[in-house]
Amino acid sequence: MGYRSKDQKLFSGDGASHRRAIYKGCGYDDIDLSRPLIGVVNTCNDAALGHVHLDKLAEQVKAGIWQAGGTPFEFGTIATCGEISIGTPHLRYEMVIRDVIASSIEIMANVELFDGLVLLASCDSIIPGVIIGAMRTGLPSIFLSGGPQLPGRFENRQVVMSELGQEVFGARPDGKEKQQRLRAFEDRVCPGPGACSLMGTANTMQIIAEALGMALPGSSTVPAVYAEKLRFAKSTGRRIVEMVKNDLRPSAVVTRASLLNAITVELAIAGSTNAVMHLISFAREMGIDIGLDDFDRLSRTVPVISRVIPTGRATVVDLHNAGGVPAVMGELSSMLDVGAMTVSGETVAEIIKDAGSTDTAVLTTIEDPVFASGGIAVLRGSLAPSGAIGRITTIPDNRMTHRGPARVFHSDEDAYQAVTAGKIIAGDVIIIRYEGPVGAPGMREMMMTTDALVGAGKADDVFVVTDGRFSGFTEGSAIGHVAPEAAIGGPIAIVEEGDPVMIDIPSRKLDLDISEKEITGRLEAWSPPPAKVKRGILAVYAKTALQAHEGAMIDDRLSNIES
Repeated sequence: MGYRSKDQKLFSGDGASHRRAIYKGCGYDDIDLSRPLIGVVNTCNDAALGHVHLDKLAEQVKAGIWQAGGTPFEFGTIATCGEISIGTPHLRYEMVIRDVIASSIEIMANVELFDGLVLLASCDSIIPGVIIGAMRTGLPSIFLSGGPQLPGRFENRQVVMSELGQEVFGARPDGKEKQQRLRAFEDRVCPGPGACSLMGTANTMQIIAEALGMALPGSSTVPAVYAEKLRFAKSTGRRIVEMVKNDLRPSAVVTRASLLNAITVELAIAGSTNAVMHLISFAREMGIDIGLDDFDRLSRTVPVISRVIPTGRATVVDLHNAGGVPAVMGELSSMLDVGAMTVSGETVAEIIKDAGSTDTAVLTTIEDPVFASGGIAVLRGSLAPSGAIGRITTIPDNRMTHRGPARVFHSDEDAYQAVTAGKIIAGDVIIIRYEGPVGAPGMREMMMTTDALVGAGKADDVFVVTDGRFSGFTEGSAIGHVAPEAAIGGPIAIVEEGDPVMIDIPSRKLDLDISEKEITGRLEAWSPPPAKVKRGILAVYAKTALQAHEGAMIDDRLSNIES
C-alpha cells in the first residue's frame, strides 16, 4: 500500500477541490499536493531549554523533505520543562502533558490528511507524547531528538543541573557570599540549549527512541549545538519520504522484540525510572503484552555498562563520543533481538555490525560492567501489591536490605520541610503518598525531598518510598511508582508513623512489616480524601488515569474512581 493521499485520491479529482483550495491558500501548489504530505511536529518554544533550538532543526528537516520529493507541513505542539515548576503543585502537569501531546498529534495528522510524520522533541514526557501520538495515527513516523546540552563548567570543574538542585534544596544558602556563589553556579550550569547532559528522563528517552528503532542510528546523543545534529535533521527529512513511499509504519518497527531491546538498553544505561511507564505505554498503545515482569526478568541478567551521571561521573556528551546508542547496542548484541527493524530500513544487526565502545571509561563491556545486573528493580509485597520501582545503581550496597520506621507525609513539600528541619535521621523510611496518578493528580516527581537528602548528606541512609515518581536526576535510596496508590486505597494509604517498613532489593520485596490482619482492618476503615482538582485536564486525568504499573496514561475507561 502506498501513501494515504495517493491511495485514497484525497487530493486529486473534482471531489478534492475544497482541500486543494485550502492548501493553495497556504502557498502550496498542485505539484506540492501530488507528493507525500509530511507533518513536521515541532515542540519548539522559548520557555523550554531542551526545545528552544528546535526551529533550526525543523528547517533542516523540511529541507530534507523537499529534497526527497515530499511536501512538509510544520506544526507545533506544547512542551514544558519540569525544572521550572519544581516546588509548586504545577509539577503534576508533567505526566499529564504526555496524553495531551499525543492527542494533539493524533488530531492534527488525521484532520490534515498527512501521509507521514517527523517528530521533534527533547525532554521527559514530551518524547513519549509525540511517539504515542504517531502510534495512534499509524502513519510512517520518525523521531529526531534535540540532543543533550553541553555540560557547564564552574569552579574549574564540569557541572550538571542535578548538582545545582542538590545545592538549592539541600544547602539552602544563607548569607551574601553563599548567595553570590549560587548565582554564579546558575549562570554557568546551562551553557546552551539541549536536554540536561546527565542520564535524566530526557536523555533516557532520547536514547530509548533510537534503541526502539524510531530514530536514525547514531542521532539521539548528538549534542544540541553540533552541526552533526543539523545534518541528521536533513537526513531525517529525506528518510521520512522514503518511509512513506515504502509504507514503513510504526507497526513494523515497534514490536515486542524492539520493545524488549529498548528495555535492555534502559537497564544497561541505568536510565530513568520514568522510562518504565513510557515503555509500558508504548506497548499498550500498540497492543503488545509488556509489563513489569519483563523489566524484572531482564534486570536480573542485563549488566549496567554506562557511567553517565548519576551512575558515574560521565555525561551524555561523553557517551556520544564513546559511540552513542549503536555502541551501547553493539556491546549488548548477545542480549538483543538483532533482527528487529528500524526506521532506517536496516535491522539492528546491520546497524551494530561493527559498533562498540570507543571509551570503556564511559561505556564498558558486558564482560567488565559497572554493575553485574539490575539498573532497575521491580519490588512487590504488602506495601506494593502491584509493584514499585527502584533505580538500584544509586542505592548503596549496605542498604540493599533495610528495615526502618515509616515517616509519613502527604506531599513532597512536607517531606522536604522535615528533612531541612533536621527531623529525619539515618534509618528512617520517608513515605510520601497521595502523589500518584490519581492522588496528585498527575504523579509528581519527589525532587525536593531527594535533593535535600543529598545536600544534607543523608541520601544513602534514608529511603524515600512514594506512590509518586522520581526525576532521572535522582540520587540516593529511592523507590517510587508504588501501586496501587494511596488515592485509590492502596496499602501505602494506611501506613502510620513509626510502622516498620521492610525493603529487600535482592528478594524484590517491599513490605509493611505488620500483620495481615492489621493491614486488612486499616484498609476497611480507610476512606478516600476529596479530589484535589475539580475541573480541567487534571480532573479528567484523575478520573481516567491508569496506575503506574500499567503506564499511568489516560485510559479509555469511563472512570477508575467514584465520581
